Amino acid sequence: MLKINRLRVEINTANGIFGIDKTFYSGLNFIASLENTCGKSSILAAIYYCLGLEQILGGVGGIGSKVLTSAFKSTIDDNGKSWNVTESGAYLEITNGNEVVTIYRNIKAENKDNRLVTVYYGTYDEIGDSKTQSADYYVNIQYAATGQKGFHTFLENFLHLELPLVRSSDGNERKLYLQIIFASMFIEQKHGWSDILSGMPIFGIRESKKRVIEFILGLDTLKNEKERDRLNAVKSQIEYEWKQLVSQIQRTVYAETCNILNLPMCPRVLTEKDCSRITITTNSTNEISEEIDQLQKEYAGLRQLKPKVLDNFEALNKELSATEMVIPEIEADVHTIAKRLASVSQAVVRLKSDLEIVNSDIRNNEDAARLQKFGSEATDGELFVDICPTCKQHIQDNLLLPGAEAGFMGIEENIRHLKEQRKMLEFSLNSRKNTYDGLQRNKQQLESRLQTLRRLAQTLRSDLNTTTDSEASETIMLKRIEKSSRIEHLQKLQSVVASMIGQLQGLSKQWNIYLDQKAKLPSHAISDSDNEKIELLKTRFNNNLKRYHYSSLSSFNGIDISRESLLPTIDGFDMKFDSSASDGIRVIWAFTMALLQVSIEKNGNHPCLVIFDEPAQQSIVPDDMESFIKSAAELGKSCQIITAITLNSQELIGIINGLNNDSYHKINISGKAFKLLS
Repeated sequence: MLKINRLRVEINTANGIFGIDKTFYSGLNFIASLENTCGKSSILAAIYYCLGLEQILGGVGGIGSKVLTSAFKSTIDDNGKSWNVTESGAYLEITNGNEVVTIYRNIKAENKDNRLVTVYYGTYDEIGDSKTQSADYYVNIQYAATGQKGFHTFLENFLHLELPLVRSSDGNERKLYLQIIFASMFIEQKHGWSDILSGMPIFGIRESKKRVIEFILGLDTLKNEKERDRLNAVKSQIEYEWKQLVSQIQRTVYAETCNILNLPMCPRVLTEKDCSRITITTNSTNEISEEIDQLQKEYAGLRQLKPKVLDNFEALNKELSATEMVIPEIEADVHTIAKRLASVSQAVVRLKSDLEIVNSDIRNNEDAARLQKFGSEATDGELFVDICPTCKQHIQDNLLLPGAEAGFMGIEENIRHLKEQRKMLEFSLNSRKNTYDGLQRNKQQLESRLQTLRRLAQTLRSDLNTTTDSEASETIMLKRIEKSSRIEHLQKLQSVVASMIGQLQGLSKQWNIYLDQKAKLPSHAISDSDNEKIELLKTRFNNNLKRYHYSSLSSFNGIDISRESLLPTIDGFDMKFDSSASDGIRVIWAFTMALLQVSIEKNGNHPCLVIFDEPAQQSIVPDDMESFIKSAAELGKSCQIITAITLNSQELIGIINGLNNDSYHKINISGKAFKLLS
């Protein structure tokens, strides 16, 4: 909670110290004067200023003393005589219910920046005690809300608030700043009465009003939305890493002219059985382990052969003949695949072109549907009025015989048809791309094999054409080297892929955790407990409206709290559009009070401090003002409500005098608020 105990403004002049020194209490406090322009708003501005919340008064750019009147900074009036202000500053004593601190912030000083805030850990009267500790902080500059020496970091901790991080318009996360939160409970005179939460400074936070209401009521929505955002980020990361890993596995396998089967392309929970089904096969469709065994046997057989050409002449001759017969067959296969690749490539180009046309048709039809929905009677070509776009002659929309019955698709049906056509084209395009990739791999494998066979044939010819009987067979040596190299590559591939599958299993565990955490989120956007609080807010808001005699509607049945914005609506529309000027003020009263009431009842995060600057706006009738004041007084000592009010009628004076003396505290301002301090 935040309760203001005391405000002391000191304005130094050559004639002495002017200012104000007033005490505030729990419950309802009035800052009252018989006339306007007495400085009541300046007193409230000093409170905002000490708390570093002056941007509520002047927007994002309203930082520092520029939002304060000249009485704080330049000249002050003393019964018709003006005195130059030499230095000025303000003390604000506050409590969180347990601890008391006094905040000092200079307004005008020669050697001090007004972004410096001094906090004394004690009451104002204890500042002069040498035992009272103090600390300096900075405010309204970068890191003031997050840095260790930021004043709003101190204030957040002092008030035991845990401000959430929320999404900003640039996609990053920012703290839900105190200036935004207090704008919902500090209703200042210039901007605060134009609409609900209208005094809120803009800090680039998405749906800032909604975020503030969520925080004040202590809704789970913000936490759930953040958790959903986090889980979506986790999901995207896992999907990205899974896709990259699968792609890496495929590239590694294809580089060794092998294939891989049963590889899960999308994230899912993998069992040991699923992992064991992931298989690497070679061109001969053998599993990699079988291929390695076979190659090792062939290698062992080659080691038993006699290495001299003379000893293997007949075998080498037969092998050369067989190799020379296979080479043309593989060359023919490569040529056939190349032709198929060209054909598939052309099909891909055609499908892409068709897809662009369909997408264009969908956009055009959707534009036409929007125009037709909005009541347009003509589009480019005037087809809606049966006019030929070329010759401008009248045409029938049915070219069949008059007696023939046929159905014609409307725009919406046409859009649905085109979207189905797009799905079909996208499916065909992906299928053709997959076919192209498969053919490309086959072509590369055949070309690799062709290169090996040509090298073998060349080696065989060299062996057969040797002129010495003692020369070692190059063919046998080449085969040994190739077999040994192939075995080594396949064993390495087996090891690398096993390691990558282990990484897939790690991602699978993360995916399982993601699914479990996702399942724990409420199935609906709003939890049952949140819905209960929102319904209570609606009830309190409606009750307040009735009590304050809101009369722009004959029935309150259409009033609701939007689940999208958490703001009041009438039949789904913003209330201000159906409210008179005076009822607009009643809406602000009702909603501001309802937020406080629900937060108290449901143990929300409201600091339990509300400030109204001149709530009697737009010629509010005294009876309604009386209802408002009594509703504030009824909240008792559970909160603090400070109201600046001009008692310019006997009715208003009578309303306050009619209250129980224990239910309010009144600070009377006669003449100017800032006077010579004793």
